[in-house]
Amino acid sequence: MFVVALIGGVGALLHACRADRWLDDLATGTDEGKSRPRSTTTATGAPSAPGPKGGPARGGGGKPADASVHLALGIPTDDDPSDDHLMRKPQYALSYNADQNVANWVSWQIDASWFGDAPRHKGKFMTDPELPSGIYRVTHDDYTGSGYDRGHMVRSEERTRSPEDNKVTFLMTNILPQYHDLNAGPWLRLEEHCENLGRKQGKQLFVMAGGILKRGKKATKTIGKGVAVPDTFFKIVVVLDPREGPGDVTESTPVIAVLMPNKEGIMDEGWEKYRTTVDEIERRTGYDFLTAVDEDVQAEIEAKKGD
Repeated sequence: MFVVALIGGVGALLHACRADRWLDDLATGTDEGKSRPRSTTTATGAPSAPGPKGGPARGGGGKPADASVHLALGIPTDDDPSDDHLMRKPQYALSYNADQNVANWVSWQIDASWFGDAPRHKGKFMTDPELPSGIYRVTHDDYTGSGYDRGHMVRSEERTRSPEDNKVTFLMTNILPQYHDLNAGPWLRLEEHCENLGRKQGKQLFVMAGGILKRGKKATKTIGKGVAVPDTFFKIVVVLDPREGPGDVTESTPVIAVLMPNKEGIMDEGWEKYRTTVDEIERRTGYDFLTAVDEDVQAEIEAKKGD
């Protein structure tokens, strides 16, 4: 009887997660201005969780880590900084692309301290008030009727320590267009795996995610007022122990890297099917990731596909 009840509970939780993703598209909420979170972008990115103890990697030329805990393994960089507007928030950091109206990448830390019992934000997704004037601020309605989910990069469930933390995950700078079969399929399953590692197994994760965008040109597929729709999404997860930092990353550090197609018909597929290497993600995106990690170590871990 206990086993049956336990299985039923897990099934109910999974359905609840998928139901939340359907409800995101049905949210009506109240006026966006009334429900916005407080201003969260910072000039230097003061972390709202204890920073990693490991210092910047030195031996092989790794760049010093950023002050934000979410950029502890380095700021992803490419050869064209003109389309990278860096935003540091207590809950995550990101590079915003004003030409594509989505983030180039979002980077964040996960550990048990981020999880709590704060309720999921209800109502519309919100424009990000911290975007500079002159940059279009994507709205909830840019996605309405498009056929795409408002796909979180930083998952709502990963920021439940406080209502404010949770609300910030609903800013449109943390959202990209995803087909529901991706958002509630293999993408969700990898999110659940990360929650298990951070919340239940006590690990510290450093995560980077985003869409594969066309470099140097306008997107061929858009919704709303020019919101780019990526054909493929990526995610990189570096698994460390609590309080570890870039200097603690070694050739044996577990790294998960995936490239997932943004398409229908993949709802029932596992995330493991889409394993790849960090090197391949760097080739596809043009970004250099894990820049604060020793270069010799980078070469080893970025070439591994994982089990």
